[in-house]
Amino acid sequence: MSLPHLLSIALIQKRLEAIFPAGIENRSYVTREMAAKIVFVMLYGGMVEGANRYFRPAHAYFYTDEQSTKNSERERHEWLLNTRKQGFRPPGVQWYADTTREPIRDETIRYGLLNIGAVGKLADKPTTSSAAIYYLTADFAILFDPALDDAQFESLTHKWREKYLSPAAQARTKLLAAGALRNKDGVLVTCPDGTSATLSPGLSSTICKAVIEDFAAEFLVRPALLWLSESGNKVRHQDQQMAEALGLRIDAAKVLPDIILVSVGDSGDSTHLVFVEVVATDGPMNEVRKNSLLTYVRASRFPEDQCIFGTAFEDRAHSAFRKCLPTLAWGSFAWFRTEPNRLIWLYDEPIDITT
Repeated sequence: MSLPHLLSIALIQKRLEAIFPAGIENRSYVTREMAAKIVFVMLYGGMVEGANRYFRPAHAYFYTDEQSTKNSERERHEWLLNTRKQGFRPPGVQWYADTTREPIRDETIRYGLLNIGAVGKLADKPTTSSAAIYYLTADFAILFDPALDDAQFESLTHKWREKYLSPAAQARTKLLAAGALRNKDGVLVTCPDGTSATLSPGLSSTICKAVIEDFAAEFLVRPALLWLSESGNKVRHQDQQMAEALGLRIDAAKVLPDIILVSVGDSGDSTHLVFVEVVATDGPMNEVRKNSLLTYVRASRFPEDQCIFGTAFEDRAHSAFRKCLPTLAWGSFAWFRTEPNRLIWLYDEPIDITT
């Protein structure tokens, strides 16, 4: 069987970045240069589904730039034969130290390309094996055909995603892509009472809109919006009547969060206040912020145990979440616009395992 035609490592990485858009689990593992080099080596050796040729981590960390220039069929087949010989090293400086076996095998292949359907392995071999057991799946390998024009690549990539990415993964990538298209005239938010508010264009406003329209509908019983503000203390929505009914004194001069929602239960005991900070870069619901809001709640005599605190982010992989995670308040939640049906809770109570 003839060997595949080759793209440069730089072009392979460019295609990986297009195939795996923002929102893919462990995206960094499958779009970094190491991933591009692994795909290159697999294509170089024809380690593609159905060819009976298989990749092992040593193929990549012993590989060299000098070997990559030997591109004839004869030279590539010769390299394949030599890699089966004990102690063989191709000419030149090897790409990686022997200690990179785990990042290649575990991060890039096991938790990255294999997990997402781009790479397959021999069924009777464990994923921890250092033997030659991996191969590019045929549907994935074709995405690196140098003969593809932009339209053909885009079409095949779309089909590949539809086949291999879970519905949740596809939804997450589409939500991220949609969020990148900011309305230059502002972000229109539909409030639970049917009124609307227009926010300044930007990521914070996009997250605010999702909190009010998606989070509230998903997690609250009968949602109501008490308070919505922007940076610079710009008040965009304020329901003074409901606030007074709950005993709250909404004062723009106070240190209030970006959003205050109400989950209106069947009784006072089942009604909850939800305080949400929206983070595009910084300013999460940390302990200081939470305690400050609790002081505000105590002054209103609203029950503390009926207050919920949280931070809304764009995505789990977004830099703002990674930055703020260590400072999030215990007993609060993290919510992500791209995964609207899920929450991360930072529990501050023991887990009861007796029941």
